[in-house]
Amino acid sequence: MLSTIPAAGPPRDAVVPMPVERVLDNGLRVVAFSQRNLPLVAAQLVVRCGGAAEHEDEAGLAALVAALLTQGTVERGATELAAATDALGARLDAASGYDATIVSASATTPAFPHVFALLDEVVRRPAFAPREVERVRTKSLSDLTLTYANPSALARLVSHRVGYGGAPYGHPVAGTAASLAALGRERVAWFHERFYRPDDAVLVLGGDLTTDEAFALAERVLGDWRAPSTPLDPRPDAPIPPSRARVVIVDKPDAGRTAVNVGRITIPRRSPDYYAALVASAVLSGYSGRLNQEIRVKRGLSYGAGAALPARRMPGLFTATTLVDHTRAAEAVEVTLATVASLSTEPASDDDLVTRKATLVGGFYRAIETIDGIAGSVTEHVLYEVPLGELQRYTQAVGAVDAASVRAFAERSLIPDAFVVLVGDAAKFADAIMQVHADVRVIPFDALDLGSPALGG
Repeated sequence: MLSTIPAAGPPRDAVVPMPVERVLDNGLRVVAFSQRNLPLVAAQLVVRCGGAAEHEDEAGLAALVAALLTQGTVERGATELAAATDALGARLDAASGYDATIVSASATTPAFPHVFALLDEVVRRPAFAPREVERVRTKSLSDLTLTYANPSALARLVSHRVGYGGAPYGHPVAGTAASLAALGRERVAWFHERFYRPDDAVLVLGGDLTTDEAFALAERVLGDWRAPSTPLDPRPDAPIPPSRARVVIVDKPDAGRTAVNVGRITIPRRSPDYYAALVASAVLSGYSGRLNQEIRVKRGLSYGAGAALPARRMPGLFTATTLVDHTRAAEAVEVTLATVASLSTEPASDDDLVTRKATLVGGFYRAIETIDGIAGSVTEHVLYEVPLGELQRYTQAVGAVDAASVRAFAERSLIPDAFVVLVGDAAKFADAIMQVHADVRVIPFDALDLGSPALGG
């Protein structure tokens, strides 16, 4: 029996297939890779229309369209489509985020051409049956009710509004009750007709086939897809407001606990600071990360705390989050702010970074264990216009980040002018917050309007 933990071995490089690409005559960019260790094939069609393509008064439109794609086509209804997918032992999904809608399909090698034909069917010939539109919209409204009842989920939405204001990432990607109520089949069909087009889409296709076979399959199934004659509509564009230190409290007396979010707009995915940002976030996250150690282990304020930094096409929103008893919310705010600031005042040593980098590299390896995972990693690079060769250099890029880089990034992009969002029973902590912070706004839950850059109230 070992009495000591063995030392970690040197990092190993991941073997990621190098994608190759072509552009079809209809403008569709096809990125293909070959990984023939298992009889599986996956495809992800990236349509560059998501929540950021919507206007404020139509928030949730892209998500509604995506949800309806697999709910019936002109050839078959929702039940028939689901049965056809299940009969193949395949997966067929569609989801929309801020930057894109992604339609995914995967199956065993013999079944894949059939599910790929279904992908073509849902992308190009969705029915948008009025009954399905109403059903999906009703479900979306019900989901919003659940989201607003959850302090942590609501704090995330409010943080986006505080950070982005009226910029494209500011409104909720799932919409609001008011915006969803105004969306009907006519607008759904209009959005699909305008934005689902081959000259603004990318197909990622790979697995148990050669790249030439992948290109041939894409040409055979999607080669006759034609873009509409109308040019792409201009996307909404509003500047991200300057960072400003402030506190926004959503007073929700019936909340079981108070959600605490510390946030700041940081960098886009293509930033040269991306890997320093990953490592900085890793230092704060995880069970042994600084936030959990300070908030849970040392003080018992919460069951957990962590940080996230999703980098997108536009600058992403860094958040450090936890959920605490109302009476300890003010303390949690100061501990969270101080812990983020510790990246400067108590910078991690290069030795300390070894374990945090290991979590990142390990997470990357787990993500590419499957054909779907490899396709997803390629899709991320395609969507955010990152050179595909970077997939091969992930381990080295993370390993090259040193303590000085982490400290410099934190001092430049995480610490200055960070804002705070709290959702909970304000009567139990607002006065204590106001004694420390000068710019504090309290919004009653019933007056909160996520459809407004000013949040209503």
